[in-house]
Amino acid sequence: MRDLFRHRRRLAHLAVLALLAGLVLQCATVPRRYYYALSYPMAPPTATADRPPLHPFRVRIRPFRSALPYNRPEMVYRESQFEFRYYVYRMWAAKPQHMLRELVERHLDTARLTLEVTRDYGEKLPDYELSAEVLAIEEYDSGDLWYGHLAMRFQLVRFADKVPIWNYSFDRKRKVFIQQPVYVVRALSGIIEEELDHITAALDHVLSEERGVAPTLPLAAPPRDDDERPAELPSLERHPKPDEAPLPSPEREPFDPDELIMPDELGSLPPQRTLLPDLRALDWPIDMGAG
Repeated sequence: MRDLFRHRRRLAHLAVLALLAGLVLQCATVPRRYYYALSYPMAPPTATADRPPLHPFRVRIRPFRSALPYNRPEMVYRESQFEFRYYVYRMWAAKPQHMLRELVERHLDTARLTLEVTRDYGEKLPDYELSAEVLAIEEYDSGDLWYGHLAMRFQLVRFADKVPIWNYSFDRKRKVFIQQPVYVVRALSGIIEEELDHITAALDHVLSEERGVAPTLPLAAPPRDDDERPAELPSLERHPKPDEAPLPSPEREPFDPDELIMPDELGSLPPQRTLLPDLRALDWPIDMGAG
């Protein structure tokens, strides 16, 4: 009889545990993640699409480098020059330097600047190599004002003798009037589009000088910061900023930026602590009958 009572009490404890676990699973919610990518239309004009490339060269886009605070998938936002903060659930679709490298390749190829623009070595070695470093790509909050901040440095090297023949850098901010990360990404996309138009024309002039011919594309002054309020703003409810991810603890060992990968959908979420009662302490009397 005593064994039967213990068995039934154990079953009761297991039933309570199953009930509590079911309640926890029902109440737990996984926050939604948002992934962003820099993008803008790249359809070339008919005249550009139909003409031959401006220069009979092959240009390789080298892997872009990135300053360490931005060499990660989480989006960066800052409220001062001394502190970096990271969104927890607002992510880049790929690391910024990879996205920007692909954008540069597509932009130059669409503009038909050279015979070939590639990220890899092909059957023939390139005539020139274009490299870049991402110095900043972030949301910058200054009081009630938000800015998209993008800074990069470019260099073109003649492949045969490894001599740099062109350098260019920019550091730009654009005001964001709807304070949500998606509009920061749109501002950053507008900055890189304008800069790549300028870079394409500058490269045309550099390569024309290399060949001893007249350039084709007009070279205007570099774009400037655009803080003017747009004519129309869509109506959109303002949401509070999500919690930020803390910086790594100073006691942790330094990490290799090449090992940073896109987190899994659930595996990298912060652990959720749920306090359950210790069932060993549930020693209440249960009258299961004599059986």
